[in-house]
Amino acid sequence: MRVELTAAVLEMDEPADEISTLLGHFNRGRHSWVIVPQHVKAAESFIERNMAPRRVPAYKKLASMAAKQQHAYRTATAPQPVRITPEDLKEHVEDLDRPAVLVVENNGSDKCFVKAVAKIFGGSDILEALDKRWLELGHGGGGDIYRRAREEHGSFRRVRRAAALLDSDRLAPGTPEKNAHRIAELRALGLRVHVLTLREAENYVPNKVLHAVKPIRKSMARLGHLKKLDHAQRGHFDMKYGFMKTNGVPEQQRDLFADVDPGTIARLSDGGFGQNLLPTFESMADRLTDTDLSRDVGEAVPDELRVLLAMLRDIL
Repeated sequence: MRVELTAAVLEMDEPADEISTLLGHFNRGRHSWVIVPQHVKAAESFIERNMAPRRVPAYKKLASMAAKQQHAYRTATAPQPVRITPEDLKEHVEDLDRPAVLVVENNGSDKCFVKAVAKIFGGSDILEALDKRWLELGHGGGGDIYRRAREEHGSFRRVRRAAALLDSDRLAPGTPEKNAHRIAELRALGLRVHVLTLREAENYVPNKVLHAVKPIRKSMARLGHLKKLDHAQRGHFDMKYGFMKTNGVPEQQRDLFADVDPGTIARLSDGGFGQNLLPTFESMADRLTDTDLSRDVGEAVPDELRVLLAMLRDIL
């Protein structure tokens, strides 16, 4: 998060614990200090008045470097900084000191998905935030995700640092996501929400991962039949169970799979790739590229997943 301390904060006579907390976050790279060059001297004076002598040189250097970086931000698209005044200092710092929260349906498997995406698309900052618990995944399973998302969003007073990631559960391209009205209600609150375009997170797993799912002999056979589907069909296929639970193509997907050979449907009715797809996706992500996803899953997939990472950076 980009944070600006107004001149009034830098001129405060009494030391504030919140300022020490913020400077510590700036120093560790958790948040970025936005400071215009004309405020550097005021910042240095504040540091001298309020920081332990052994820390003064490092924090003065931090202020100077932050001021120099502002030229780059003026020439590029950047989010507006959070502006902090003496009146709202305490509430702002409380929000910035807490972890950002991504509410998901399953904080185990969905964390694997987010980490895999971050590894593939250069999200080392996202991985660091997860590792250091600057970003936490809130579990909203059992249909509780909407309540949990509202509560997390409402728990921040000044800087809303919560978002939600949901499966669409679409059975065909272009159809409304499941619980569309509830998702609209979350967005109306100002909550950032990313609804996956494809059916579930498992639909984003490329062939290299599917090939490695155990038992490998069965996975290789199923992958051979899955490759006969086009991207739209694959994107809305039940990757975990195939057509096994529905004893063939469900009525809502008849049109989507109408041109698929009956023999292929029969083979995909024996089962899918199981429930361990996302942990396997994460474990293999270092060996994957955006080309694997665009070729196997869909050309628009890399752009969508970059949008997801951008949303996470907005709340960090």
